[in-house]
Amino acid sequence: MDKLNLEDTREIVTEKLLRREEERKQELERKRERKEQNTSSTEQVSYFVDTLSEKRYEIEDALNAAEFGKVDRNQLPSHFDKITKEIQSLQRFISASTLYLRVYDIRKAQEAIQGLQQRSQELEEKLLPKKKFGFKLRKGNSTKKESFIQKIEDTVDSTSISKLPFHKVLCEYAGNNCGFSGKTGETLSLSHDVICKKDVVLTNLSGCTIKLTGSSSTLHMTSLRNCTIMSGPVATSVFIDDCADCNFILACQQLRVHNTKHCDFYLHVTSRAIIEDTTHVGFAPYNWKYENMERHFAISGLDMNRNNWDLIDDFNWLASDKPSPNWHILTDDEKKCEWV
Repeated sequence: MDKLNLEDTREIVTEKLLRREEERKQELERKRERKEQNTSSTEQVSYFVDTLSEKRYEIEDALNAAEFGKVDRNQLPSHFDKITKEIQSLQRFISASTLYLRVYDIRKAQEAIQGLQQRSQELEEKLLPKKKFGFKLRKGNSTKKESFIQKIEDTVDSTSISKLPFHKVLCEYAGNNCGFSGKTGETLSLSHDVICKKDVVLTNLSGCTIKLTGSSSTLHMTSLRNCTIMSGPVATSVFIDDCADCNFILACQQLRVHNTKHCDFYLHVTSRAIIEDTTHVGFAPYNWKYENMERHFAISGLDMNRNNWDLIDDFNWLASDKPSPNWHILTDDEKKCEWV
């Protein structure tokens, strides 16, 4: 009996030792995997920082060459065109690297991009000034309207608003798009993985709720009726045409609204919004929140602290001493505070 007990004890001890050895091996494997992951992440961040710094210096050298007369004047247009393409390429590199970067790193990178864009634009305007537009008004509302539109568009960053006639804008967006069309009474959504760096197109929708939880490149909406559209930060422009009885919750660089009525806008916009042939529309600050929104703002390059939601230019209202009757600020009683 004692012999059997001794053998049982040995088996138990041996089993415990084997189990501990297996657990030790598993723990060593987990540590090895964590070390590899940390090393990979560190290497990726280091590569990003080095590449960003290198490309940034190259662009700054090109800007310095233009500023200090090292580029022939006849070559300046193509020189600035090349700089613009380099900045766009760097922006794409930042967007592709966001998966392993901290929000702080993304924000600093976007600030660097914005600084390059601003300096490039200022230098181009200084070295290649555009012809002055004459603001002398003639008789006739048509001439006044054209002068007013030209004056407004000349003050808007040319990279943030299409120069195409508005009725053509929605027909000439890039082929890299996604979205919804021809739906009625549905709840629709697109995530950041789907819309990142894409042109989102929403057309011919009625009674729908659309959630865009991410940062798209542009957002085009036409022929919407009684819809609610909630969008994360759009990197460039939002174009709206022929919409009625809708709620738009939008964050973007530029908003342009055409032929729209009885709609409310909850805006975060970093330039001045533009409306044309539009009536009975109300405006309030952007008030939608969702998971990862701050990260998407960083990816889009929009400044979360800069919001011109109440600066609206109405192309159909030329009087400077009276407010436009076509739009208004939403009162507290009119505002919606929650979106589902």
